[in-house]
Amino acid sequence: MKLRQIEAFRAVMQAGSTTGAAQELHTSQSNVSRLISQLEIDTRLVLFERTGGRLIPKPEAKALFKEVERAFVGLKSLTYAADTIRNLGSGRLRIASIPGIGLSFLPRVVQRFKQSRPDVTVSIHTNTSNTVEQWVSSQFCDIGIVAFVSAAATCQVEALPDSEVVCILPKNHRLAGKAKIKATDLQGEEYISLVHGDGSREETDRLFEREGVSRNMSLEAQYSASCCEMVKVGLGVTLAHPLVASDFVGQGVKILPFSPSVHYPNFLLYPPHSSMSQLAEQFVGLLRDQFEREIAGWQK
Repeated sequence: MKLRQIEAFRAVMQAGSTTGAAQELHTSQSNVSRLISQLEIDTRLVLFERTGGRLIPKPEAKALFKEVERAFVGLKSLTYAADTIRNLGSGRLRIASIPGIGLSFLPRVVQRFKQSRPDVTVSIHTNTSNTVEQWVSSQFCDIGIVAFVSAAATCQVEALPDSEVVCILPKNHRLAGKAKIKATDLQGEEYISLVHGDGSREETDRLFEREGVSRNMSLEAQYSASCCEMVKVGLGVTLAHPLVASDFVGQGVKILPFSPSVHYPNFLLYPPHSSMSQLAEQFVGLLRDQFEREIAGWQK
């Protein structure tokens, strides 16, 4: 079977005559008849009854037409996909991120992105830095945001600006009037910590050990946003990434600088040996801009 034969057959079935099919295909009636005859020879099917110069579809023709229509639906979807790729990407963007960034900051970037790309499907997947790295390396995700990159990483890596940790307290806390919170100020305080195994938790614990500060550690959470929620209801204090803290401004907490400085590194990951799509480039441009503007706002 040849594509031109299939096109002629489909046109005859839709138009109901070789005359209508010829007009649809911008060819002659005799050429349509010839293509139909060739199709019947190639398929070894008698598709039409010839009556008074007309082609009457037989059951075989109707059955074949159903299959042809399924094939043409597939072709239409390919045409749509090609149009989408030409107009900035594949129509789907998968972003992997550590929870602190994925649960708070990324939705703000997606909001800006969807203003110009409303038809694009955006998926956000959150997990540890190691898992995010694996997702991007395997090309399950197009972009990744992590707090650290392993020595065995195969992804392309781009550093984002470092951010300094902030201290979050209930608004009526005894320390809320200070301009800056020192580690020693939190001696004996009810401290809401990330769970063991989190890299930020380990770094924070080492800092307080160096400062000789003992905290009351009866509350833990997997996500920094959950820690901040507990601060909001008065359960204690915590340290957090400023981009996470941004979600809690004006929500009954006080957010203050912390000393000594604790820097949170962040990195963008891209799949190895692969250039970014225009869609991903547009998203990353917005992400960089949003990240830099929000971090700069906390450093003023």
